[in-house]
Amino acid sequence: MLYEWKIALRFLKDGKAQTLFILLGIAVGVAVQIFLSSLISGLQENLIDTTIGNRAHITITAKANSNVNSPYFEYINTPKKEDKLGNYQGIIEGLQKNKEISAVSPSVVGTALYNQGESSTSLVVKGIDLELADEIYNLKSRIAQGESDIDSNRVLIGTSFANEFNLTPGDLINLSLPGESVQSFIVGGIFDLESEALNGSWIFMELSRAQRIYGLNGYISNIEIQMNEPFDADILAPRLMTLYPEIDASDWKAENAQLLTGLNSQSSSSLTIQAFVLVAIALGISSVLAVSVVQKSKQIGILKAMGATSNSASSIFLIQGGVLGFIGGIFGILIGYLLIQGFIIGTTSASGPIFNIVVKRDNLVLVVFISTMAGLISSFVPARKSSSLNPMEVIRNG
Repeated sequence: MLYEWKIALRFLKDGKAQTLFILLGIAVGVAVQIFLSSLISGLQENLIDTTIGNRAHITITAKANSNVNSPYFEYINTPKKEDKLGNYQGIIEGLQKNKEISAVSPSVVGTALYNQGESSTSLVVKGIDLELADEIYNLKSRIAQGESDIDSNRVLIGTSFANEFNLTPGDLINLSLPGESVQSFIVGGIFDLESEALNGSWIFMELSRAQRIYGLNGYISNIEIQMNEPFDADILAPRLMTLYPEIDASDWKAENAQLLTGLNSQSSSSLTIQAFVLVAIALGISSVLAVSVVQKSKQIGILKAMGATSNSASSIFLIQGGVLGFIGGIFGILIGYLLIQGFIIGTTSASGPIFNIVVKRDNLVLVVFISTMAGLISSFVPARKSSSLNPMEVIRNG
């Protein structure tokens, strides 16, 4: 097999111009694949992180019309007749033992109205256990002003709400609550969840205080869950409903179906483009090697006349195809890396890059493997043609 390698490399060196052009074509094709896949992957990860990075992946609520005798459920006779979770501590303890789950946070969700002069706005009040909720929302690290303090009658408000009504930490705010009651709270801190809607409408307070305000002592509105693998949320949610028949579990994928459709379309477009690039690479290698068979037919004929087998003749061109694919893939990785760095530099502002682009090592290995296999496959037809050459006819016709 050693002499086939020597002859294959000799043929590549003899046709330097052809070899360089096909290597350049392969490298550019591989670079496009790496750049495009990394760009799409980075964009998708950024969209996913923006959408659910600090959100619940699964939300557990009491199942409507459940059996009121269930230990995990009680019907609360409010004006809206909402179902609330009781004995939620037992559910939380079970969820915290699940290795697929990274964070579990109980919460009470209610509404309130804030008035200042002639202006008013409706708010969503979330009663939370700060330590548990912080594992989902990262509230402590997202405090723009003040402190993450919700003890006593302190609350956390969003930046948009604070800016609209010119509120600062330490200010007193009066909230109109259901039942026509008005209660006063102190602004402990101002958070920024990087969402205009949430920053303008959410208020966090201590869980037990929210339970008292909304008449839910011993009960909660829902349990929010984050998972180690967010894309498995739609698998875990039905399992939880089987384990706890008294609950409903909604996952983020069902609530963001349009986003997932868009991401799938992006992935499909990227794969289609990469497939066409791969076909172009294969055709380029095949055409160059086909010409090489014609150019080197006399040499091949002499080799076969000297005792070289048809398999050896085929191996020479298969080796050339594999070498071209492998070396072209390596150069393509370098060019792709430069393209990515150029894109990052060109799109980076004072606040940083618009999103992170990470080139995964596994992807690089896969791309080189694919380019090498493309080289081998595309050289199959020229290899078969070389193996079928009649040495006497080739030598006679020169």
